Order: sequence, then C-alpha cells, then structure tokens
Amino acid sequence: MTNDIESTPWICHVCDYRSSTTESVACSVCYKTTCTAHLQHKSAFNAESGLYELQPVCIYCVAAKLC
Repeated sequence: MTNDIESTPWICHVCDYRSSTTESVACSVCYKTTCTAHLQHKSAFNAESGLYELQPVCIYCVAAKLC
C-alpha cells in the first residue's frame, strides 16, 4: 500500500481548463467544478449561525443571478 494520494484531473465547466496539479473549487450554487479565474466570492447569510459568509460562485450563476 502506498501513501501517495492519487492525483485525479479536474475540468473547469466554464473554460474547460484541465489540471491535476492545482486545486479546484466547486460553485456553492450549481456545485460544478470551477477554476479560480471563473469564481467570484459573494456574501450569503447563514441562518444557522446568523452570520454572513463569503461563498464561491461561478460566473454563470452570477450572470443568471442565482445567488
């Protein structure tokens, strides 16, 4: 058994950027994998904590005003 973590490539759903060496982030609205170039951080109210949090949202969801 090896201690190496398998490096699985991911693809940005906006620009089809592919990488197995960088970390991807999922949009907090559509949950699709997105590269950091196509993410914006939007303020969202968390009813459980009563605080506002910054959440990553892809440019498609921002454009569609889903957030």
